[in-house]
Amino acid sequence: MSVATHMIWLPLLVLAYGLMILYWARIAVNEGGTQDGFFSAGHALPAWVGALMLAGASLFIWLLFVGTEQIAQSGFSLPVLLLAGVIVPLPGVIFFKRSWFIAERMRISSQADIFRLYYQSPLLVCFSVVVALLFALGFCGLQVRFLAHLAEALTDGTVSQLGASVFFSAILVAGVGIGGMRSIGYLGVLQTVLASLAVILLAGFSLVYVGGFEALNAKLLAYSLIEGNGHFFEVGKVIDFTAGLGRGGSVAGSQTSLANLSLAFALMGFQASPLAFKLILSTRSANGLATGQTWVTAGFIGLLVVFAIGLIGASGLVETDLQLLPMSRDIMAQSPWFAAVIFLGLLAGVQLIAGLSLFVAAEGLIRHVYKPYFHSRLTKRETVMLTRVAIAILAVLAMILQNIAPVTLSALAALALPLSFQLFTPLLGVVWFGWITRQAAVVGAAFGAFGVILTEPFGYQILSFFGLELPWGRWPWTIHSALWGMVLNVTAVLIISAITNRDTLGREARDVRAMLAGLAGNGRSNRALKSAAWSLTLIWFFLSVGPGLIFGNKAFVAGAPDQPVWLLGMPSLWAWTLGSWICGVGLVWFLAYKLEMASPLKVTIAAYEPVERLRQDQSDREAERLRALIIAGAIAFGLAVLTAFSFGS
Repeated sequence: MSVATHMIWLPLLVLAYGLMILYWARIAVNEGGTQDGFFSAGHALPAWVGALMLAGASLFIWLLFVGTEQIAQSGFSLPVLLLAGVIVPLPGVIFFKRSWFIAERMRISSQADIFRLYYQSPLLVCFSVVVALLFALGFCGLQVRFLAHLAEALTDGTVSQLGASVFFSAILVAGVGIGGMRSIGYLGVLQTVLASLAVILLAGFSLVYVGGFEALNAKLLAYSLIEGNGHFFEVGKVIDFTAGLGRGGSVAGSQTSLANLSLAFALMGFQASPLAFKLILSTRSANGLATGQTWVTAGFIGLLVVFAIGLIGASGLVETDLQLLPMSRDIMAQSPWFAAVIFLGLLAGVQLIAGLSLFVAAEGLIRHVYKPYFHSRLTKRETVMLTRVAIAILAVLAMILQNIAPVTLSALAALALPLSFQLFTPLLGVVWFGWITRQAAVVGAAFGAFGVILTEPFGYQILSFFGLELPWGRWPWTIHSALWGMVLNVTAVLIISAITNRDTLGREARDVRAMLAGLAGNGRSNRALKSAAWSLTLIWFFLSVGPGLIFGNKAFVAGAPDQPVWLLGMPSLWAWTLGSWICGVGLVWFLAYKLEMASPLKVTIAAYEPVERLRQDQSDREAERLRALIIAGAIAFGLAVLTAFSFGS
């Protein structure tokens, strides 16, 4: 095969993909260029589109990149990654239905709007925007960096990593910046299908290359009998009281039962993020939530994660040539068009979540921070224009981080999920627990963020810059930062809710509470059913991602230790995880349908009629705020530099 033929397929398909994005972006502009059309697709995305998009965006391709590498390097000792298909939709079952009703009542389309109306808290609005920024710059930037590196490898350096990064960023800016949320909706379904196809094709190639499923497990069994390899196929401890990674803890020893459980909480952070809420609140109906969360995300995507991604990772464990990067090179050498199709699927999956995160972050900066607090006279057209500018700036900043500061990029990416998990408490206060006060929600989120930052590299790198050192490293006691943050978060919420006035809610919040109370009266689930549901949830978490994982080490193993027999023909812990996935789909179904937390409910939600208030000219106050912000930023920067020179090493 000539070099020209070898190289033509990849750029040809990627170019066709870029042209398709531009086409649909143009269609989206023609169909609705108003503010509502740009920011929420006119609240008209079909429910099935929202369900597929949410499933495709729910960490799917990230799990392919991280999960397969984790299994190839450390085996099945972190099985929580393979259960992400069940873990990720659980928060959506809890939050989305009631949040959609609130959005329909208040005619809003974002998480930040919910916090602004219910808690009247600029700090929670800013916290939501910061989470979106971390997803846009760090979490998704890291995936784009890997994709650009893969493009360089597949083209033998003809396309540089920098060149690929620039091109992918340009596609994002064009598609998202031109068409807005409507364009994201049009492309989301296709991107989900392409991403799923790529995972299936990679799994199929791995299976054929390794000689079939039976041959793969025979190689895994032989690999497990090599001295020192037993830890690849078990969760060694419930907890390990080390000071954390970088302070005496090892990567191999950090994958305990508690590490799995706390990482599960971090994964749950995605559907508490402003990205997931943007998708759901842009749909025209909440009646597709149960189907989407149960059968699309937990069922179909969950199966691809627990089996297909598990298979790719297991193949890479026994055959280093089947790890993702070398396997992609091998496919390119054998069949360039096949490799191009797979790459296109990976590109589509990354672009789905990256485009969504860029859009939500830019909207948050302009529509939820700049306009209400610094320039309230901004027109709808100007708001859209500035949001497009913000999308371009964020894309350029992400590209710079990808190519110049990969360490900073990785540190920011590590904060996205655990900080998003800290939004659980204010969200619970909105949709379920009215006793959580505004002060408690704000302080709880702040304490949670503090706990996360101080147990992640970002925190101790900043302190180290100032010449300070923490006595612990990353994830002390093998507990993920998401759980450390939530311990502080919940503690603050309980204490402050107990000592603050619960009757200080604004008019909008009282209306929300009255509406939700009325909707709860339509439910048919009884107290015994609720008790059974939450008991089953606790049992599932204990056995599937908690201390009960220890049972999975030997549950399906017989024979002597030096001659084990895998009763199901596969590693016991993998079989345990497959069984947990099946039970987990049943759990999501039970919560969504039987407990009616996400089931269809045909009610008419009347629009809220706000009290007419005389608008005052806020231009002087807003200008003062902007000046104060600039001065505070300059002072903070100066103090940081001075402190670093004074105390830094």
